[in-house]
Amino acid sequence: MRDTIRTILVCSLIVSLSACTTMTIEGDGQKTPASKTGTHTVHGSYYNFVWSAPAVEKCDNGHGLYRARYHTNAAYALVSLVSIGLYVPQTVEWWCDGTPTEDENEDIYHPE
Repeated sequence: MRDTIRTILVCSLIVSLSACTTMTIEGDGQKTPASKTGTHTVHGSYYNFVWSAPAVEKCDNGHGLYRARYHTNAAYALVSLVSIGLYVPQTVEWWCDGTPTEDENEDIYHPE
């Protein structure tokens, strides 16, 4: 019984210590007053199963995506642990720069 309690406490400690993580990917853009930001929760798994596909289009009017921040917390880690990796949520925050990217050699794509 003591070994079972010890194992549960050690596992809880490991999950709580490594639970909150943030990873930021940043490009060359600049934050301006016209910059757009947004947040989305991604629902996936460790086994390449996607519960809900996130929207692909984040920036509009030719604005470039210049920063994305992925974040997980203790509750997300606990859900991932309990579900044995079948459900792994993550929060993604993104920023679009305020200046539209214009390339004279690039055609604008209009889906039909």
